[in-house]
Amino acid sequence: MQRNRKHPSVIYTNTRLVYLFSSLFMLFFQQITCYKAHAQYTVPVDLSRIYNTQGNLQLGPLRLHPLFAISEIYDSNIFDTPDNEESDLITMYSPGINLFLPIRGMKSEFSASYLANFLEYRENSEQGRMDQYVEGSWKTILPRGLGITLHDRFEDTEIPPTFDYIYGVLNQRTSRRSNYFNTTVTLPDYFARFDSELSYSNNDHQYDAFENSSYNEQKIGTRLTYKLLTKLDTLTELNFGKTNYDTNVISDSVFYESLVGVQWKETAKTTGIFKVGYRARDYDEEEFEPFDGVVFSLESKTQLDALTNFSILLRRSQEETFQPATKGFYDLNSLYITFSRKLTGKIEASLANYYQVIDYPAMQGETSDTEYFTWGVRPSIDYKIQKWLFAKLSYWYEDRDSSSDDSEDRGRKKQVITFTLGATF
Repeated sequence: MQRNRKHPSVIYTNTRLVYLFSSLFMLFFQQITCYKAHAQYTVPVDLSRIYNTQGNLQLGPLRLHPLFAISEIYDSNIFDTPDNEESDLITMYSPGINLFLPIRGMKSEFSASYLANFLEYRENSEQGRMDQYVEGSWKTILPRGLGITLHDRFEDTEIPPTFDYIYGVLNQRTSRRSNYFNTTVTLPDYFARFDSELSYSNNDHQYDAFENSSYNEQKIGTRLTYKLLTKLDTLTELNFGKTNYDTNVISDSVFYESLVGVQWKETAKTTGIFKVGYRARDYDEEEFEPFDGVVFSLESKTQLDALTNFSILLRRSQEETFQPATKGFYDLNSLYITFSRKLTGKIEASLANYYQVIDYPAMQGETSDTEYFTWGVRPSIDYKIQKWLFAKLSYWYEDRDSSSDDSEDRGRKKQVITFTLGATF
């Protein structure tokens, strides 16, 4: 019997961001919510590669940043199965372009980017696919310090068949189209020690083969900071959100979140933020039990010396899942650590580790919760051959273990080796 919960492909997409963590740490912090990995996290190229180039092509004030990369990938377990693993060699072609237009008279800037990833599997040619990403943003500063930022990202991807480690089945392939829109308004500085902002986000996810899993999430939030000391700020956040599904099988819901914390800049080389608060979710349908709990996060980045950086992220939260007759959530505890060092003027090495524990409440007929422990490590070397030419070699290992005695809930191991050669202009 099919159980109703947010489809695993939603979880898989976020874990691909974990793969980018070590080389794109600051970008990662803006989106981090890691659940589990699948074959898609082998993608080594994203739009930030384009942003980091100087851009030699210019048409008046408009700057162009083309990109093309080719990657050879070895994946030891392309379907993420607990046993009978199937490995494959994957070739990925990644063309992309970024347009950047500053509008100095209006104190504004506009950017738009496009990236496509063409994946070809050597032994499993039917798994070949094309993923596309389109991103745009607009930033402006108005009189008296009023700032407005608009950002939109559209993804058109195909999710390959992947083993669901909770229900022990091989999910079918499906196309997924997601649109992430958010806007932030920074209010004028009417008071010397106070800063405030308002935000709104609208995330829409559509699945071709899993129509019952298509959904829309909206969130409204506000944030107030107070400069307590020269290098220490306090902050307060309030967030309200609503989730709507395209089916009456899964209940719509609303959530509330309140957070307090501090952010610091102890020195020019050390920054961090700590937040703790309370999150609750209520469902429209009575058969879905509401849940609530404490959430917190700690983020810190330190430049140990001119060549070495150390970063850490610690998170605890309750995430939504749909399991009728039980609590509709699981506890997520995560720790991410990354260490990077510039070996020469052109070579940088990094080592990333992550650990996470997912705790699912016991379902009907079960006497204990099911706990999944996952850890991973990823060393990488990034070589900037020329100003416009780069190469990257990385190794990824992940090990997942389950506390369940059910044969369908076994863990799995996975190894990915990736070599990328790319050009940016």
